[in-house]
Amino acid sequence: MDAVRNLKANLKLENKPCGWCQTGLQIGEDASVCTSCEKEHHQRCWDNKAGCSTAGCVNAPLQRLDAPARPGVPAVAALAPGSMYCPNCRTVIAIGSDLCPLCRAVTSPDGIYHGPRFNAPGSAAALTFGIIGLFICGVIFGPLAISKANSAKRMIAQDPTLTGGGMATAGLVLGIIDLVFWAIFMLIRFGTMR
Repeated sequence: MDAVRNLKANLKLENKPCGWCQTGLQIGEDASVCTSCEKEHHQRCWDNKAGCSTAGCVNAPLQRLDAPARPGVPAVAALAPGSMYCPNCRTVIAIGSDLCPLCRAVTSPDGIYHGPRFNAPGSAAALTFGIIGLFICGVIFGPLAISKANSAKRMIAQDPTLTGGGMATAGLVLGIIDLVFWAIFMLIRFGTMR
């Protein structure tokens, strides 16, 4: 289905304000009517703005990456060849960069990090401490596993280059199991001493 219906302005459209320039349409002018929300526009305004003026309309123009800076952020100069703006902080970065070096935002068009990934510091240690705690000193290794797992999970949430969430989660679960087993063991031991 077409996004726009182009026609000459008729009596029905006469004096209706253009969604972009707010000037009334005159009979015989080239007009464009959005097929989704039925908003009227001058054809030249529709073409210049690349779509419907109604916010949220499916035929509204897509937001441009080279749009003016946000309020409070200074305007940026023209880009050098091979450069682009970070979609998050508007820093000039090289085209093809996986991450913005300033704000660590993913810069790929699909929003998914495609570069190399590394295990988060502490994710393997959390799993190791959790396993050790099943056999000896669960009261010591359990909290260590939980602490390392929580630290690794925080780092993974903040940095898309880090992975190891599965190991961190396993270490967290094992750390909790270590503490539960230790508590049960102590209850049984004190129960038999009476």
